[in-house]
Amino acid sequence: MKITRITSNKKRYLDLLLLADEQEDMIDRYLERGDMYLLTCDGQPAAQCVVTDEGEGLLELKSLSVEPRFQGRGFGRALISFIERNYRSSHTVLQVGTGDVPSTVGFYKHCGFAPSHRVANFFIDNYGHAIIEDGRKMLSNVVDTQIATHALYGGVVPEIASRKHIEAIAALTDQALKEAGVEKKDIDAVAATYAPGLIGAVLVGLNFAKSAAYALNVPLIPVHHIRGHIAANYLAFPELEPPFLALCMSGGNTLIVDVRDYTDFALLGATRDDAAGECFDKAARVLGLPYPGGAAMDKLAHESEGGVYELPRAKIDGCPLDMSFSGLKTAVVNLAHNAEQTGKQLDRAALARDFTQAVVDELVPRAMLAMQQSGRKVLVAAGGVAANSFIRAELEKECRKHGYRLYMPPLKLCGDNGAMIGAQGYYEYLAGARADWALNAYATRDIDDPIV
Repeated sequence: MKITRITSNKKRYLDLLLLADEQEDMIDRYLERGDMYLLTCDGQPAAQCVVTDEGEGLLELKSLSVEPRFQGRGFGRALISFIERNYRSSHTVLQVGTGDVPSTVGFYKHCGFAPSHRVANFFIDNYGHAIIEDGRKMLSNVVDTQIATHALYGGVVPEIASRKHIEAIAALTDQALKEAGVEKKDIDAVAATYAPGLIGAVLVGLNFAKSAAYALNVPLIPVHHIRGHIAANYLAFPELEPPFLALCMSGGNTLIVDVRDYTDFALLGATRDDAAGECFDKAARVLGLPYPGGAAMDKLAHESEGGVYELPRAKIDGCPLDMSFSGLKTAVVNLAHNAEQTGKQLDRAALARDFTQAVVDELVPRAMLAMQQSGRKVLVAAGGVAANSFIRAELEKECRKHGYRLYMPPLKLCGDNGAMIGAQGYYEYLAGARADWALNAYATRDIDDPIV
């Protein structure tokens, strides 16, 4: 038995990592910043663990797994003992987060751990396995991620995305039905995104939905993608009902929407060019951060107080609720390129912080102005950019100051997922929305356009 620290190419042991954490995008959140150790037996990878420094003397065991054919030989406990010995001088507390599975909890108790606290809804909020009932309760939400594939190219490659959709969609559907405990005969309707989005991927999903609806002889329900992002909040907050305003922030769209009813939307403001999420990804790329850039930018921005770089804020004459992010994106690109050409040291953390603040200054004041103009008292955040910690904090502060009620989806429901389409699909179904087999997919379409 030999224990070795792994410092590079950690994901070559992905099969072992997935034994402990079944969702690759969750592994990506801690793997690179963590210390990884590999236990080998007779030269063969047998077990692994990953620990992270959480500050103030706290060390967290993020991952621990033993290859099945090596289980029962004490390798898991050996890794924990190794961690205890090697980190005793630098850390005072070792903690582990795990599901409430008796065998797993029993193992950690046997290793000397004691229960500390429970995090409510952690797996619902962070993992792609849940379910949906009556538009509100998740029953199954199976997610397939292409992040690792597209990261090789620094961004989404449309043709590859379409192919991956084709490869995954049938098996994911079967998995979702199985986890939900639902048979095909129990399905009353099939909902699918028809716009807006990456056209090849949207076409794959829509045509699969058409085939399923036709085979099952049930209605096909068309869902606007951004309506789905808004509906993600219904899954997290059963008490939420229209009317309210929604600040929608994603990779392809940035909108301020008056949600008058579940299927009645009015567009109040929108970006004139780039979306906030696209701007984050571009800025992250020029700063040398991995794709997707949102989480990495968020983390880097927390390393600086900012105030170093002066970046533009756009105003649209006569349209105070409209936004523009192209100038901000160009400014960041120019700063990075000028630094590279002149050999000047770029303060990456400060630029990330100042960039993020510029995005906050574009979004939050306009949301507050829209609330004032509309007279609404409830604001809902939606979309992948709603996961940004600075935007969330500023929205909370401003809504608290003005006496507005704020709803923000848990991080797992900020990004794209099938559950949000199912939630909105339920309300479109009740409203009588139906599509025939001629329904097309659209790369762009306004949220308040007729649904078909």
